[in-house]
Amino acid sequence: MPAFIPLILAIFVVVTAEFLTVGLLPIMADDLNISLAEAGWFVTYFALSASFLGPIFALLAARYNARIILITTLLIFAASNLAMAVFPNYTVIVAVRLLQGAILPTVISVASVSASYLTTAENEGRAIALVTIGVVGATLLGIPIGTLIAGELNWPLSFAGLSLFTILSAFAIAIGFPRMDTTRSSAILADASLLWRPYFLVHLLLSCILFTGMFTGYTYISALLHSFSYFDDATSAWVLMGFGIAGVFGNWLAGRKVDRDPLSTTAWVALTLTIAMAAILPTGQNQPLLFIFVIGAWGAAHAAAFVSCQVRVMKIGRTAPVFATSLNISICNLGIGLGATIGGQVVDNYTVESVGYFGAITTIVAFLIVIAMKTMRFQITD
Repeated sequence: MPAFIPLILAIFVVVTAEFLTVGLLPIMADDLNISLAEAGWFVTYFALSASFLGPIFALLAARYNARIILITTLLIFAASNLAMAVFPNYTVIVAVRLLQGAILPTVISVASVSASYLTTAENEGRAIALVTIGVVGATLLGIPIGTLIAGELNWPLSFAGLSLFTILSAFAIAIGFPRMDTTRSSAILADASLLWRPYFLVHLLLSCILFTGMFTGYTYISALLHSFSYFDDATSAWVLMGFGIAGVFGNWLAGRKVDRDPLSTTAWVALTLTIAMAAILPTGQNQPLLFIFVIGAWGAAHAAAFVSCQVRVMKIGRTAPVFATSLNISICNLGIGLGATIGGQVVDNYTVESVGYFGAITTIVAFLIVIAMKTMRFQITD
């Protein structure tokens, strides 16, 4: 267990860096004098960079020791977060988002594969769920605390604090992560051969569609909460924290189910997301108590999606695990970028309250794809 703690912290800080802007969207839009949809592009820039540049860096990183890669990338995250705090303008924010997006898949894929090295093959799902607590922690603590700091003081201070915590995370890797050989000497083209395996590509497509639906709604969750009359900045931050608490349960449940049947786990995640996002508007407007239950279901499924997609793709691409998981992270980030863009169009052309409906339409497509894969016996096989 102690060896997992530095990995959990590493994922916590990079995922907080990616999604902190979700909680700060209304505040940053007002401060920078841009529209909410324009601010949503901060999420999109990060996601697109992770999608297109991430696999290249991860493919190269597989040739180096995990400990060195993690320390280096965390220090880059720390420096860039500090740059955004010191120079809080649109151009710097975009540059930082592009840089961080490019190296995010490397951090998460190396951390995930390192966790699998610390356990047995039949417990990979639990190991990855354990380090994915970092994702849940970002949702539970990182984003809500950053949102509270921004609401009470200012948003650059949120990134300054995150920069300090990222340095501490790099130090934790330096002193707490075991010195083990995680390098691989296989040819780059051998790893890249995953890209022309149809069954592998179908699994990537499933991850992309699921995350597109998830982030059509989640990107604008802070603005959505503010649209309900009884949510101010502080109340919204507490609701986001409740979203994260529910994610702890979702992470735990997915970690115990995904090793046995990754596709079925993904199906339940997609169905729960569909129901929860479709119910956000009617319950948020008229039934506050039921709304809290819906937020909980959404948060649990949101966290479970990270585990189910990561384990599912790693198992099917186990001949090149770092590259396979980085591709999954990259394709999920493509989904995040598409979701943020779709959500922005919904906000501009309809209302922010409608993003849940559009997200649900996409996640039900992911559910139907899983059903088709199950019917065709499209399992985790080579």
